[in-house]
Amino acid sequence: MPTAEIATIKQEYRNLPVAQLVESSTNPRRRFEENGLKELAASFQSQGILQPLLVRKLAPEQFEVIAGARRFRAAKIATLETVPVRIVALSDSAVIEAQAIENLQRENIHPMEEAIGFHSLLQMESPKYDIATIAARIGKSEAFVCQRLRLIELVPAVADAFLADRISTGHALLIAKLPPHQQERALGEAFTSVWTNGKNVDIQVPVKQLAHWIERNLLLVLKDAPFDQDDATLSPEAGACITCPKRTGFNTLLFGDVSLAHDSCSDAVCFSLKVEAHIRQTTEKKPELLQIKSANGAPSNPAVLPRGRYVEIHLPEKKPGNGQGLQPHQKPCRHMKEAIVSEGFDAGTVTRVCADPACPIHHPVDRSRSPESVAKAREQRRKELLKQKLDATVRFRTLAAVLAKTSAPLKRVELQAVAGWIMEKLSPNQRELIARRHKLIEGESSEVQYSEMRTKLLRSLRDADEVKLSRLLIEFVLLEETETVQAPAVKLMEAAKQHRIDVEKLRTTVEQEFRAKEVKLEAKRKAPAKSAQSAVKKKTA
Repeated sequence: MPTAEIATIKQEYRNLPVAQLVESSTNPRRRFEENGLKELAASFQSQGILQPLLVRKLAPEQFEVIAGARRFRAAKIATLETVPVRIVALSDSAVIEAQAIENLQRENIHPMEEAIGFHSLLQMESPKYDIATIAARIGKSEAFVCQRLRLIELVPAVADAFLADRISTGHALLIAKLPPHQQERALGEAFTSVWTNGKNVDIQVPVKQLAHWIERNLLLVLKDAPFDQDDATLSPEAGACITCPKRTGFNTLLFGDVSLAHDSCSDAVCFSLKVEAHIRQTTEKKPELLQIKSANGAPSNPAVLPRGRYVEIHLPEKKPGNGQGLQPHQKPCRHMKEAIVSEGFDAGTVTRVCADPACPIHHPVDRSRSPESVAKAREQRRKELLKQKLDATVRFRTLAAVLAKTSAPLKRVELQAVAGWIMEKLSPNQRELIARRHKLIEGESSEVQYSEMRTKLLRSLRDADEVKLSRLLIEFVLLEETETVQAPAVKLMEAAKQHRIDVEKLRTTVEQEFRAKEVKLEAKRKAPAKSAQSAVKKKTA
């Protein structure tokens, strides 16, 4: 019930014992931050409760808290005996409406609590709310309300993770649009494991990365489906895909914010059943088709050829004029046959394969694993690693030169604030690298205590002067390009240019150092061989 209508109801202000109050089971609010409650309790002890709780009478000595659950909990922490209340007479539906409206007016409302509030309003018999009414009431679009309501469909494990802020709203909205049996699997893909402090720590992946995984693994692209989307006989229970509500293109209001390149199916089980029916129908019509498995591993059916027993052939649309330049998988042969993928990726698609092990075009003798080729590949890899190490050293030297020329443009307190903020944004691995560069920690990564390392870094910031803080800021910004040599060092090179640092001269110096080390290592490798030859000569003499 709107606040204006509550004001017209008979009401009474007085103090009630805390023991006579109970929380409402219909309150949409689910999160109560512990430290915030303690701070509020301390305020109540010094200043009292300034805003009364809204309650209604349940029994002679029992009252239900309609609005003010946070104040009620803080009052119990503060061990207050009585609290000020405003007693009103409301029906069950009016309580739900009042709680939903009051909850939606909070500044820090969690999206899950917002969804619970919307859902509560839709369930009311009188007054009647619909999506359009709620959207107009809160000043949002109908699509926004629909997406929030979808959060109600989250299975308990995902809902708990969302309320605990382990996943963001973007992650939750993506997962909520999936069938219940797929949601926990998608929740697992919302995290990646990072090794730090001697243990694996789960961190969130970007929302775009999760959306890409869902599109590739759960929301199956219908344009690539091997079966006819209009065929309702493949799965009589599901019907045709074109009229299915689980198709993203069917419900644009719900799936409108999902960045999918193509119309997709959100029910992998139904999709798989249709693929199996399509394969069954196709092999019945064309029994001469070979059946193949496109993924690694042994097939479940002995009649299906595993991946290593055939070569898939993709004939080019236009052949080169001289007949050269084609790869083996682009060339036809007299053993080429049609095959259908029965298991693995692209199941249900028909392709051409060569499955004859005697075919000289598609099954030549493999000579790539000779001792000479293995030694050559190993030497090539050693050179690549050496070059990466050289590049990394050049970048670290460049960083050191930039830091040496950095002055202090900001006040010390400002530099400390900025440096502390940036440090908190660094990944655990980057913090460890900073701590090692400044000799704040020692030992293997498995021996590093995260809390101890963080304390040492903060202490280092606190004790640093303006020049050191300025250099730390530049170090934080350029660190990523310094430790990752696979990507161009644009910011690092720009900083070197601004400070007139000759990077090529640095590179020449590092190359000379590396060559000197290589000479020493080569001499050490040859020394045992010379000793062995000398021993043989002495023995024969």
